[in-house]
Amino acid sequence: MNIVGLGKAGCSIADALSQYPQYTVYKIDAGASHQEVAGASRVFYIPEQGDPEKYEESVPLMETFFRGISGEVVFVVSGGAKVAGACLAILEQIKHCKITILYIKPNLSTLDSAKATMQHVCFGVLQEYARSAVFERFIAIDNDVVEAILGDVPIIGYYDKLNELIVWAFHTYNVLRHTEPVMGKVNETKVTCRISTLGTVDLESGEEKLFFPLDKIREKSYYYVLKNEDLISSGKLLKKINEQVKSLTEENARGSYAIYSSEYNKNFILCAAHTPHIQPAQE
Repeated sequence: MNIVGLGKAGCSIADALSQYPQYTVYKIDAGASHQEVAGASRVFYIPEQGDPEKYEESVPLMETFFRGISGEVVFVVSGGAKVAGACLAILEQIKHCKITILYIKPNLSTLDSAKATMQHVCFGVLQEYARSAVFERFIAIDNDVVEAILGDVPIIGYYDKLNELIVWAFHTYNVLRHTEPVMGKVNETKVTCRISTLGTVDLESGEEKLFFPLDKIREKSYYYVLKNEDLISSGKLLKKINEQVKSLTEENARGSYAIYSSEYNKNFILCAAHTPHIQPAQE
């Protein structure tokens, strides 16, 4: 899988994902040069511009930078960055790939008017493209929600802590989707349900924490990663899982689950939620 990060937030998450051998990482940001950085693999700078519209106009051809890219691409972007104005012009150059958007929604209170407008437009337009099947999927993550899930987050290393959880969830989701479970099967998502988010569930309490407040959820998938000793010794676990998935699945939605054996010393549950409905931009 290829990861393309745009802007500071997108590049930070792309950097964090580069620790895993499954990904080939490309990073694009605003800078003084529009050339690839000497000595840096797959890094590209677009000339700095004063507003988002000019970023779209200034994107050069990137044939050399994207040479050989094919297959699955995850495009990571935060709409709060001015350079996000370049995203459609960049995506046009890799449209032959199977593209998923990983969208990081910033804290809106920290944005000036130009960045707030960019966030509003980018958030809506990329969803529309996903719903129209131009993109494979649009996965929304809200930084404010991730912060609330983590609890007290220090100022120094703030975004590193948020990105750590986002990257862990996204990578684990990718791995589990390509791993054979010991029991259960996650439903194939309907082709219309292309707006998504990720989240976690506490096995004991059943508390679910999605990374974005997705409206009108129509599908949910639960990935139970459980200690092998619990899978062997607990006779009540399967009943608990069935009841838990049923209780967490909204009315008019369908739920499914898969169970995986783990060598970790702690159980965890990852969740993916999907909807066909465009999510409103929150003010």
